[in-house]
Amino acid sequence: MDKNIEIIIISGPTASGKTKKAVEICKEKNGEIISCDSRQVYKYLDVGLNKEGVLLESGLREIDGVLQHLTDIISPDQSYNVANFIEDADLKIIEIINKGKIPVITGGTGLYIKSLLYGLDKMPKADESLRYELKDKSRVELYNRLLKLDPESAEKNKKNPQRLLRAVEVNMLSGKTMREHFKIKRPRYKFNHYSVFIEKKTLYNKINERCKYMIENGMIEETQKVLDMGFNEDCFALSGIGYKYAVRYLTGKTSLEDLILEFSKNTRNYAKQQITWFKAQPDIKFINGK
Repeated sequence: MDKNIEIIIISGPTASGKTKKAVEICKEKNGEIISCDSRQVYKYLDVGLNKEGVLLESGLREIDGVLQHLTDIISPDQSYNVANFIEDADLKIIEIINKGKIPVITGGTGLYIKSLLYGLDKMPKADESLRYELKDKSRVELYNRLLKLDPESAEKNKKNPQRLLRAVEVNMLSGKTMREHFKIKRPRYKFNHYSVFIEKKTLYNKINERCKYMIENGMIEETQKVLDMGFNEDCFALSGIGYKYAVRYLTGKTSLEDLILEFSKNTRNYAKQQITWFKAQPDIKFINGK
């Protein structure tokens, strides 16, 4: 990777106004946006993923005259991970640079941003025999086991059984803690990283309003559309915070009122996690949102 290439990062929690800020910067510096959102890669789902602008025939989006890459690129049943993102983003960065423009990477998926800037951490691959041994362990059992191996990771991930399992697996296969695997490396690009800060009460109010708006303006209908296209209710695209509750509503497992409440609550929790993530990252300049 050419470490002389310069890029701009605009990160921040959901509903903080990242895309608006990115559009402003693109107009000022002759840039194009590369979406860094692990959910907006999915086709057919726009309202609940808060996609902005218009989808062009080229497959790109256009937001107030600015092109956006890496949305609407895979079907709802396809998986997409950080390695896929790095490969796709690297190609788009070169494409934008060759146009004489500035790549502006914009989104709230912190791991994608960190991995694009510093590369993937080389950790042991999943071990099927070990996973078979651990698969029936409860979250509490995994937590207690990890507490002896890697207390920091145990506390950090105690509510997430999948991450607990992975941390146990990594430690047992490598003998190293997760922190030892995530040492900061030299950047792959020259970059300026700006993260949008917005006062928590204001942010949470915006999230509540946005979630209610999504539900009332097409999110349920587009969930039904994807199900009618033949995709399963547990496919990757419908596993996100909002859509899984929309599926529960459509299958009669929850009310509209509870759908809005749960959707808003979980989105606020996600925003809180994003804020914690970005505050812990080096080389970030915080800018005020609205």
